[in-house]
Amino acid sequence: MVPRVGELRTMGTRKMLIAGSVALVLVGTATATAQAEDPWTLGPDGYKQLLLHQPERAAEATGLLVDKQADTRCHMFHLRPGEGQTNVGSGVFVDPAQGVVMIGGTAKSHTPEGVSIGSSLAEVRAAYPALTTVPPMSWVYHARVAGRPDARYRFAFDENDQIADFALESTKKNACT
Repeated sequence: MVPRVGELRTMGTRKMLIAGSVALVLVGTATATAQAEDPWTLGPDGYKQLLLHQPERAAEATGLLVDKQADTRCHMFHLRPGEGQTNVGSGVFVDPAQGVVMIGGTAKSHTPEGVSIGSSLAEVRAAYPALTTVPPMSWVYHARVAGRPDARYRFAFDENDQIADFALESTKKNACT
């Protein structure tokens, strides 16, 4: 694939930027509701028993989180291995004051619209017509979450315009940004 105008990057740099771009986390407040019946659905409220804005203790009690990294204000966890492989730098981010603010997707998970790692940009545009880029990273996009004004999806694409990483995140800024 020919690099986009104004973009000069190596594959290694792009992978690092993809991981970093999804790790940018934003926060808000909301009431959690039940997840879709498909156990691999990420959104609209969370993933399985793990919900956006859920307090850290309750999130840990789901049994879905492992490898807590609490050396900064924003705590990072990984999903347990059985939930599927994640991209480097992806995971679950928790602000101790705001609760869960981002849930990274895995190789097994997908949005309610069926979008997952490996989906093409065209497939994502079809599922989310109001898709917008996240400047200055022209390969990272946001999409609204139906019925959740306090949440959005973040999709990061590789050089072949396929999803390399995705996440469900809160829309209001906080210390996890």
